[in-house]
Amino acid sequence: MAANDDVSHGDIYHKLGSLEGKVEALLISIGDRKEDINNVFSRLQRVEHRMAWAMGAAVVISLIAPHIFNAMQPRLHISAPVEQQR
Repeated sequence: MAANDDVSHGDIYHKLGSLEGKVEALLISIGDRKEDINNVFSRLQRVEHRMAWAMGAAVVISLIAPHIFNAMQPRLHISAPVEQQR
């Protein structure tokens, strides 16, 4: 029995066209994923930027708050016991 190994040019072109379609679909999918990843990283960068500003503001507030409380201490009677407030 002889094997049927006859392959025509049409068969080859059909398989090449099929492969080309699959490769194009993969490239489009990869491009979409790259765009999604770039969007995620840009959003993450904005969040990091806002967090840096918030941390800076927290540090400034923590440095200024004791001075404000010390300046207001005579009016607030924060550190004086109740007997000494008279």
